[in-house]
Amino acid sequence: MRTVNLKEYLENRIRGWLPKSSILTCTHETDKPRWWRPLWIVTVLGIIVSALVLFLSGYVPLERTILGLVLAFLCLGIAYYIRVRPSMKVNRALYILLGISPIGFGLWMVWAVSGIGRWLTDMIGAFPSLIISWVVCLGIGALIGNWIGKRRNYQLPLSP
Repeated sequence: MRTVNLKEYLENRIRGWLPKSSILTCTHETDKPRWWRPLWIVTVLGIIVSALVLFLSGYVPLERTILGLVLAFLCLGIAYYIRVRPSMKVNRALYILLGISPIGFGLWMVWAVSGIGRWLTDMIGAFPSLIISWVVCLGIGALIGNWIGKRRNYQLPLSP
């Protein structure tokens, strides 16, 4: 019978099913790939060029072009922050949002198709029924997303 010391036991328990050579378990800083910096530069230039082309072609007015640029750069900043400076809180928020998006809205569609929504609307009215369905379905989606994140130790796929 083989004896296992406490350090090996805890390491195996914490690591779970991940292999030892996994990027997720490395404690040292990994080098960024060669394409990492050009990716962000090309993305910024692509946003700017596409906004200019849409504005100069006359399809989009100036105020909508500026609003689109601001929103695109806001989303780009969030994406950069998530990939470059990952943290447990941000990853947890992402898992909750990812639980709300497909799971919560899927439950909401089942709620609407099953007849529960119509029955509740007849009982209490349209607006309270809508609020209750959103709270229940999206809340369940958020709880499921948090549960999935907790099972994965809030590590995003392919994160450093």
